[in-house]
Amino acid sequence: MFRRTAVAAMAAVAMSLAACSGEASQDQEEQDKLEDEVGAYSMEQATEIPEGLIKEIQDKGVLVVGSKFDQPLIGQKDTASGKIEGFDAEMGRLLAQRIFGTVDEEGEDANLQFVETTSQNRETYINDGTVDVVIASYSMYPERLEKFDFAGPYFETGQNVMVQASNTDINSVADLAGKDVCIAEGSGSIENLETENPQAKITPLVDYAACAEALENGQTDAVSTDETILYGFTVDKPDAFRVLDSANIFTEEPYGVGMKLGETDARMFINDMIEEATANGDWQKAFDLTFGAAGMPAPAQMPVPNRY
Repeated sequence: MFRRTAVAAMAAVAMSLAACSGEASQDQEEQDKLEDEVGAYSMEQATEIPEGLIKEIQDKGVLVVGSKFDQPLIGQKDTASGKIEGFDAEMGRLLAQRIFGTVDEEGEDANLQFVETTSQNRETYINDGTVDVVIASYSMYPERLEKFDFAGPYFETGQNVMVQASNTDINSVADLAGKDVCIAEGSGSIENLETENPQAKITPLVDYAACAEALENGQTDAVSTDETILYGFTVDKPDAFRVLDSANIFTEEPYGVGMKLGETDARMFINDMIEEATANGDWQKAFDLTFGAAGMPAPAQMPVPNRY
């Protein structure tokens, strides 16, 4: 009896693994097909490399990018391939291509490395040199420009609210009064919501994946942050989550590439890269690989770097 039960259990596990493997294989095939349809980037290696951060990166042979690993469409680690996917990751690849001429993410000769970075530790990672730059839905708020250098914006969005798909009580930011709202620790979204609706009860968790899980489980009433981040969670679970109408966006979120304060030449170099990407079609390709593939309409205007 025990043997039959054990064999049956092993067979069930094998079937489950095979199913997961099949799904992963199918997902990879779809991703490969999408990449073929979109085409390769046109970004060329820069003819001039400025002294400072960019020269240091080129000399050591690897660009280390702080990226989110838990945000679909922005920065998410594929559990099957280990690849970091999302628009921010694509910006990292374009920057590596601008510095080195090619992008290699595998083996000892890799010239691009992604390090998991959260809203809570990204500034620490910049200051202590854990990463060269942070490309992690990092908004260029005026107060941050006093502490760090930012290139960009390379993408512009705004803060909105996500609720359970079945929720009919919350349809505006005003409806969050007295409601429990989850926001990632260290995120500027906390202060934004405190300003917009002081009566909302904010519960910080480690990251937005944890917030989404808490929302799905009914442990919080809503999640509030950039609409791009929220939209990413609805891709995998459209029946679980609902993002409020975009008319509810109550902030401007210009995503920038963060680095140590004083890296003016590096900031200008990356701004040049962003402008080149919008001009040669690479920015649109990055969008098509990520947000566009999820059905998000392209913005009416390309981002214009703030050359402060």
